[in-house]
Amino acid sequence: MSDLLERVWPVFEAETREQVQALAAGVLELEAAPSPDAVMPLRRIAHTLKGTAASLGLHDIEQAAHAVEDVLVLADGDRGLPAGAVEAVLRAARAVEEALTSPTPGRIADMAEVLARLAAVSDGRAPAPLAPEPGEGRSAELDVLAAELSSICVVDGAERAAHAARARAVAERLEGALRGRAGELAGRVARSVGELEADGADVARAVARAAAELVELRAALVATSVAGPRGDAPDGGASRPRKGEDRVVRVDASRLDTVSAEVDQLVVGVSRRERRGRDLERMAQALREALLLVQRGLDEAGIPHETRPRALDEGVDRIRTHAADVGRAARELRREAERERLSAHALRDTLQELRMVPAESALLALRPTVREVAARLGKHVSLRLEGGEVRLDRRVLDELKGPLLHLVRNALDHGIEPPEARRAAGKPAEALLAVRVEPRGDRVLVTVRDDGAGLSPERLRAAAVQRGDVTAAEAARLSDADALRLAFRSGISTAAEITELSGRGVGLDVVAEAVRRLGGGVDVASERGRGASFVIDVPLTIAGTTGLLFRAGGGLALLSADAIERVLLVGPGDLGTVAGHVMVCVDGDQIPFAPLAQVVGASGSARPSETAVALLVASGGRRAALAVDEVLGEQAIVVSSLGRRMSTAPHIAGAAVLDDGRVVAVLQPAHLVGTAPIPEEAKGPSPRRIVVADDSLGTRSAVKAILEIAGFVVLPAADGEEALALARDPGCDLVVTDVQMPRLDGVSLTRRLRADPKLSHVPVVLVTSLDAPEDRAAGLAAGADGYLVKRDVQRGKLLDLVRQLLPA
Repeated sequence: MSDLLERVWPVFEAETREQVQALAAGVLELEAAPSPDAVMPLRRIAHTLKGTAASLGLHDIEQAAHAVEDVLVLADGDRGLPAGAVEAVLRAARAVEEALTSPTPGRIADMAEVLARLAAVSDGRAPAPLAPEPGEGRSAELDVLAAELSSICVVDGAERAAHAARARAVAERLEGALRGRAGELAGRVARSVGELEADGADVARAVARAAAELVELRAALVATSVAGPRGDAPDGGASRPRKGEDRVVRVDASRLDTVSAEVDQLVVGVSRRERRGRDLERMAQALREALLLVQRGLDEAGIPHETRPRALDEGVDRIRTHAADVGRAARELRREAERERLSAHALRDTLQELRMVPAESALLALRPTVREVAARLGKHVSLRLEGGEVRLDRRVLDELKGPLLHLVRNALDHGIEPPEARRAAGKPAEALLAVRVEPRGDRVLVTVRDDGAGLSPERLRAAAVQRGDVTAAEAARLSDADALRLAFRSGISTAAEITELSGRGVGLDVVAEAVRRLGGGVDVASERGRGASFVIDVPLTIAGTTGLLFRAGGGLALLSADAIERVLLVGPGDLGTVAGHVMVCVDGDQIPFAPLAQVVGASGSARPSETAVALLVASGGRRAALAVDEVLGEQAIVVSSLGRRMSTAPHIAGAAVLDDGRVVAVLQPAHLVGTAPIPEEAKGPSPRRIVVADDSLGTRSAVKAILEIAGFVVLPAADGEEALALARDPGCDLVVTDVQMPRLDGVSLTRRLRADPKLSHVPVVLVTSLDAPEDRAAGLAAGADGYLVKRDVQRGKLLDLVRQLLPA
């Protein structure tokens, strides 16, 4: 990689990834709804990518972008894209993205194939060229200029002259390519840096002048781009850059990672300072107590004050003074540590917010994969993406991309049947594959669900026995739920043959391992003939966190405080037995109970002989009460991964250094909860699902919050059509709907639900601003089970009515 390309590569790589992802998403939307308004942004993306790649000498990417642009021209007007165009553009977008990580940056491995596909679609038609925008594709050259100016400041002699010569060459090239004020500014930059090639130049003055002119040049290009080719400013002068244009800074993610790690260590360091302050306070108290003992001893010895040795009195005074000094130092240290703690936590929260990105980027990247794999397998699949607005740590999102891709490909290959088989089973030929992201406090659930054939517990048992992972007797004792979890073991596959996509026993075990490294868990549920659902439970962020320190089995361990609902005191009388397993009743629910030491493989009695301390741990919708010896308190910790060195200990998520320097294992809550046995009789009913339909986001959010706090799962919809689709798939137990909505109003929705044999039993509650008697009568006549005006929602009437219609 040349020096020039190496300097601008991080910016080019980030921008190109955004462009190819937008191109892939846009071409899929264009296929679904041809529109001239949708074509031009895609052509502009391809055109910009072509120009930037050309300016950096990346000819493969330039040619691919040019060929994509030719194909997109065919969709001008309302004609839509010709056959094969979507696949060809998606293949080209993927090739460009792969070229960013190629050993030779920018080199497309299958260049001939990519161009051949695009050329076959174009069929020799010449595209109408886009008019180039002034300054388009010049940002890379400006970045080179800025980099060369920075280098000039730190070198001398011949090396400085070389950097100046390169900067002058770039500036002269810009001067020849640009017009108007931008070209004039480029010429001034060229002359300023040219002065630096000579010996004896005033470096500081020349660099400052060149830097100021470069800032003006960049602003002039931005202004010209905003105004367009004919966008002269009304006053005849240069247009000003958009408001806020200079308030955005692109930062390399690895630098943000480094800063975040340093801030996490700063938070831990503050905890250590607080500990030292407490130690000093204890020392001051010990000195005061020692002084009292000396005084008491002198009094008991009966030595009058006037006859005491002078050295003894001086020693007592010194102890008193030192005790006061130590106490004062301890208080000052505690106050300083408290101020530092507030600042460090505020800084960590700010950095964490900077790291949070929408899940949409990872979800949209699944569309091309689903399209290509489904076409290769001859299957018709509709992909539904939900929760793209949910924000989570970029590092978590990056780590989830691989597992999500595995699960999606697994559903396409294993789960979803061919169209003929679906028709024979009474299903629509087009299958549904849904990926949903849901926030759950400080964690996030990602669900991948299909309506295919589902997983077979019997075949998974047989595969595990065949591999020797379990004996036939052990397999027979497994419940269907535990048998489904065998799919996450390495080497187990139920595929009948080895294909490019499956059959090698690699995939779901990789998913489980990747999720475990994030401090999360993955579970599976399946219903024969109706599909399978995989649920990934991970933290929103993997930055520093707060851990609960405890003693169990004679050793110390930590658990993330987010995974602990509460600390319980459990006596022998609080325990019972269900299906041979020890359970404890918590708020009316039967929760599995076990000593934590026993769960991780150490020895321990299943029933305490006296009152025990237990941690109520939750993960992935499951809970377990785990008994420990002693709870020692909370600690700010940074969890360090132990990599594959601890793959044989799945209950360990990593390690952390305490404020006193000791290294302690951080346990994996998902494994602990999954290991605790849950008999079928103890499993509580799954949360009830309620569809909430309202075209007002504020009302929809308020009703959603009320119902979620009460423990219901809410599926929001913006109108009656969306609500009807959600009621049909994934299904619901009750519908709460507004009356006046676009597309399909609430009364019509109620009639549609009552007319559907599969949904006629679902209760419907109308919540509306219409309170006239005739409106109420019309709603109830349509089949509604309840009718409320919106002002009654906050008074608790909605929740009361829902609980009446959905009794526990």
